[in-house]
Amino acid sequence: MTTSIIDGRIEAADLKRTKGGVSVFRSLTFQPDAGPTRTIKNAVVKDNVASELVPGTAGRFYIYNAFDLKGVHGVRTRDGRATYGFATNNKKIFLIVGIVNIAWIALRVFVIDGQVPLLAILLMILSVAGFTFMSKGEKDAKAQFDGDAGYAPPA
Repeated sequence: MTTSIIDGRIEAADLKRTKGGVSVFRSLTFQPDAGPTRTIKNAVVKDNVASELVPGTAGRFYIYNAFDLKGVHGVRTRDGRATYGFATNNKKIFLIVGIVNIAWIALRVFVIDGQVPLLAILLMILSVAGFTFMSKGEKDAKAQFDGDAGYAPPA
């Protein structure tokens, strides 16, 4: 997972949907203090952070990119508000896939035919790797946000 920071303001925020504590934006357009505008398509954001992502909001925006997911995991506004939230839905999905595959393997081995399904093994590997990767990404994002607690907006 990669993280980055944008110092600037929000030009446009096109909300697609909100469900289960997570908001998905069709696009978020930022105008950095220096440089060209930057747009993030299909940004996945925790609701508490999404409430800060309105056009005109200025400050520091913490961006993440994991697998095919992009979004904002933190905001420090120029008027002093600080909000953090990492969307962990994918982590839950990987955990569920892992549990289902353990049950599938156990059912096949002990009840049905004594065979270990290859697809279940492959999906187990994917779920363990995905869960581990998303957990590390969440830790990295939190460390980035906490490590920048001394942010002072430009005068």
